[in-house]
This record gives sequence, C-alpha cells and structure tokens, in this order.
Amino acid sequence: MSKVIWTPEASASLESQRLYLSDINPNLADRAVQKIIAACENLSVFPTRGTPVEGASGLRKLIVSFGKVPFVVHYLILDDEVLIFKVYNGRQQRPT
Repeated sequence: MSKVIWTPEASASLESQRLYLSDINPNLADRAVQKIIAACENLSVFPTRGTPVEGASGLRKLIVSFGKVPFVVHYLILDDEVLIFKVYNGRQQRPT
C-alpha cells in the first residue's frame, strides 16, 4: 500500500477549487473536495489507476467525475509513495 502525500501546491490548488465552488454553493464545494480527497486516497491501493500524462515523464492524471465537468489530479508514483501535485477543473487549461 502506497502513502499518499499532498504537495503544498496540490493543497493550494484544491483549496482554490473549494473557494471557487463555495461562491456558487458551499455544499457543492464540500462534496467536490470530499470526492477528490477520497479518489486520491484510493491511489494508495491502486496507484496506477490514473493514466500517464503525455510528454511529462512519470506524471499521471486521475479524472474525478463531478457534475458536468470533472476534476483532474496530477500525481507521481515514487516507490511506495504517491505525490499529489495539482488539482484543477477539467475546463481549465492543463497546468504546465
């Protein structure tokens, strides 16, 4: 079982998504964040669940369905750790 570690950037990007959704609907924001966290925690058991990011060595992406537009989580598998790097809305341009 791998340990899931959130980088500061990942935590900040998740909080940014939560704040954005809170302006629309606080309950929606809470549900979205809970679903994203649960999906990321599931990577501890199935770290290869996501797909490789083209052109980014070792980086993977996990699609988290939520409403009409999914969230995307970028992460890296290192030995027995899964490092979460970024969370963004599927409508946003892919981060570099």
